[in-house]
Amino acid sequence: HVPKDVYFEYVAGYASVNEARNNWRPLLHDTLQDIIQALINDLPLEENVTVEQVATELNQNMWDKFNTKKPIYFHSGQTPLIYDPMSILAFGYASCTGLSIFLIDALRTFGIPARLAGTPAWNGKEENGNHSWIEFFGSDSKWHIMESKPASNGKDEDLFDPCQWWFCNEGRVEGTQFYVARLDRSHASVSFPLAWDPHNDSVSGMDRSQFMEDLCSQC
Repeated sequence: HVPKDVYFEYVAGYASVNEARNNWRPLLHDTLQDIIQALINDLPLEENVTVEQVATELNQNMWDKFNTKKPIYFHSGQTPLIYDPMSILAFGYASCTGLSIFLIDALRTFGIPARLAGTPAWNGKEENGNHSWIEFFGSDSKWHIMESKPASNGKDEDLFDPCQWWFCNEGRVEGTQFYVARLDRSHASVSFPLAWDPHNDSVSGMDRSQFMEDLCSQC
């Protein structure tokens, strides 16, 4: 079960950071509901669909469902020009931030809490670049990291295994500050750093550096 505060912030939430606001939920639901229905139909009657099954099915199968010329794909350096869902559909591509937001919105559409995660500088050095991915609230009532298929080309075989993601290892974690974005300003401890708008501190966040260090030091 999803706690009420998690639901209101990370399912009912209408945005992740400072992307353009648009009414993405009806479009994503109507376009992607067949994926979820097929998943339900394939399961034995006595089995319930899990959060992880829904997340995997969406991430593995949704990127070619939007009448774009080809499946939505990764194209670096697009934020902040292209990172809200409607812009991504218009252009057919996005960088890691836009793809993460698109995946977050798809998960939220089907009731799965999800939020934007990332770092503004690997190992604390801007020259090493930045990256975005997501966290989703799993069936074990814990947050787990995940990356969009166009950005990772992963198979999502075990979403409880953080070591499958290329950015989750000791070398990447060392000296790196990690954050997730929040909509609830009343409980926000820090600002979420926007690599594309570094002087903008208006997006609420939470420091996840210790979480990532504990998670990825095993990899």
